[in-house]
Amino acid sequence: MTDSAETGLSDVVGAYTEVLGRFGTVVDFRIDALDRTGLPVTSCSLLVDGALTHHGNGYAATPEAARVGGLGELVEGVVGAQGVARLRRAAETGSRRDLVRRYGAEGVVDPRTLALPAGADWSEDRPVEWVTFADVRTGAPVRVPVEMAASDAGELAGAPAPLLPPVTNGLGAGLDADRAVAHGIGEVLQRHTNGLRFRALDRLSPVVPEEGLPPAVLDLLGRLRASGIDPVLKLAASELGVCSTYAVARDEAPADKIVVTACGEAAHPDPATSLVKALLELANSRARKAFCFGRADAARALMPAAYRDHLDPHPGDERAVAAMRGWAELPTAELADLVAPDTSRTTTVAALTPPGPALTDPSPAGTLAHLLAALDGHDVLAAVTEVDGVVAAKVLVTGLDVETLSHGRIGEHGVRTSLEHDLDLVRLGPAPVGEHDARVHLSEETQERLGGPAWFSYPAADRIVGPLYSLYREPGRHSVEV
Repeated sequence: MTDSAETGLSDVVGAYTEVLGRFGTVVDFRIDALDRTGLPVTSCSLLVDGALTHHGNGYAATPEAARVGGLGELVEGVVGAQGVARLRRAAETGSRRDLVRRYGAEGVVDPRTLALPAGADWSEDRPVEWVTFADVRTGAPVRVPVEMAASDAGELAGAPAPLLPPVTNGLGAGLDADRAVAHGIGEVLQRHTNGLRFRALDRLSPVVPEEGLPPAVLDLLGRLRASGIDPVLKLAASELGVCSTYAVARDEAPADKIVVTACGEAAHPDPATSLVKALLELANSRARKAFCFGRADAARALMPAAYRDHLDPHPGDERAVAAMRGWAELPTAELADLVAPDTSRTTTVAALTPPGPALTDPSPAGTLAHLLAALDGHDVLAAVTEVDGVVAAKVLVTGLDVETLSHGRIGEHGVRTSLEHDLDLVRLGPAPVGEHDARVHLSEETQERLGGPAWFSYPAADRIVGPLYSLYREPGRHSVEV
């Protein structure tokens, strides 16, 4: 990295820490000493009134870039939460039917297009708290349910019962809105393209061959192999303007058992960038899991007093806690076998390139324009919050699916994927059949395209996930030691 680039990163660090410092004390430190890749990984938290309220992790090829990434995650959570609070001050509560009368159908999102949980208590007459996002292309206001704007349940105090659990997917940060929104779109595309093709459904994604890969990817693969781990690259999809990849690794001698469950994922218009990011995030995942769920004594040795003295672990998702405690009871080799990648199929390097025009301008504005063009036919909505030049964004994209196996959120894409691969998650028909009893919320036009109503099976989803739920939802930091 050039000196000028390092200077630019220092400016970003300064801007992030100055703004975050208005809301609490930033506590950030390196945690990569818990692993052996040699790649920098940071933990970033915000200390507010004696409590650690937000967390992030950063990773990159250089320490300064890793610090920017970790602070950026903290900005997403902290500044993003301020944005939700601002939106709620102008929120409206009412049914979608009422708001459509007031603002027109174009001014109120149809929640069915944002992958509601199957069986959710939704109707056009249900009272919902609505906040205002903007159409990224036109700037026009569009009302969305507040639970889709939020990223944490704590941001929903006093709101009606939510349609779905808030998720962090779709967040982005930067010193300009283009960067933050483009990052948020990438996060949504990443989960849409890999949600039913990795982890418990890893068999659906082929291995990426190494012959013919760009030097930057091969160099990073070599560095990781020199550290004693064997990465496996997988292609989830090349569509909607991005190459969606992920990386897992075999490790014959892990210092912490939990690191064998590590995974890095990425979605980017440029295949080389996607693969490098997936490998860097694999290194992050290893160190982060060792810190959060590995040997407690080793983790505590890295904690500064400001973190260690205010640590108050919260278990979080009970199912995730139970799943991870199950991992703790397994021998290392058995856990490694449980999460071992499927290598039965191999793709080609040519298949990594998404259809359509290539990304010609990699700037934030150019990347955003590329993604918007690739998402023609999908509404891209965003809430952008700016505090003295530091920006956080939350992005929603209609017609894309997220969190299907963890939260049962499914739309047309998920229905088609399930049917294509005979996953038995959904069945089509006029009425529920057996355990397929959760109605998939689809528009009338979508039902016509599919050939009728769709019914989701939560028991089938549970069988697919099996003991791997903690790959989808983790417990709170330091609440389980594996």
